[in-house]
Amino acid sequence: MKTKRFLFVITLAIILSGVSSAQDCGFYSMSKGMALGYQNLDAKGKITGTNRTTCLDVSSVGTATLYKMKGEYSDAKNNLTTREFELKCEDGNFYLDMQSILDPKSMEGFKDMEVSVDANDMMYPSVLIAGQPLPDASITIAASSGGVNLMNMVVNITNRKVIGSESVTVPAGTFDCYKITYDVETKLMFKIVSTVTEYVNMGVGSVKTETYDKKGKLAGSTVLIEVSK
Repeated sequence: MKTKRFLFVITLAIILSGVSSAQDCGFYSMSKGMALGYQNLDAKGKITGTNRTTCLDVSSVGTATLYKMKGEYSDAKNNLTTREFELKCEDGNFYLDMQSILDPKSMEGFKDMEVSVDANDMMYPSVLIAGQPLPDASITIAASSGGVNLMNMVVNITNRKVIGSESVTVPAGTFDCYKITYDVETKLMFKIVSTVTEYVNMGVGSVKTETYDKKGKLAGSTVLIEVSK
């Protein structure tokens, strides 16, 4: 299993399209049938894969609005992986299921194991302001077989902050965005530290994300290429 594939990078971008059909979730306005497409790029700008997420259904449970999503992930060799997951809007805030940020190919390594998950989901408020701190997020995955612990993975996301606003141009067009930065620490057999910069637009959600290694060198990015409503 390649440890680096657990890095928090790609799938976050495709699911920050958010929600608002039943509540106001500010920057995240997903409705049934809406689809967003993204390209994953390496440090040199070469395409390493694509992601496409479609909203299959919208429902209400108590005070929360739930969004049933379908994600389709294709690598550079056009190997396709699909999965379904849910997003949530409650009290005007958008909650990102931390399990859905993990590379689905990496998670295949857990398929024959007993898995337990403890997560603190990532929250995005309906209003973003320059200088605003945002809550931390984390996920811990413990894998075992026959009661014997085989593997633990921990991802901690800290120092989330709204830096300011910026106009960003991607293949899908030019968008006015808020710029958010945060640190990511992934622990498996050893620790990997990176930083992420994401650009979020009102009504579309994530437009672009950039991931940098601990030396500040660009490791990869994800850009919006399609918005279908």
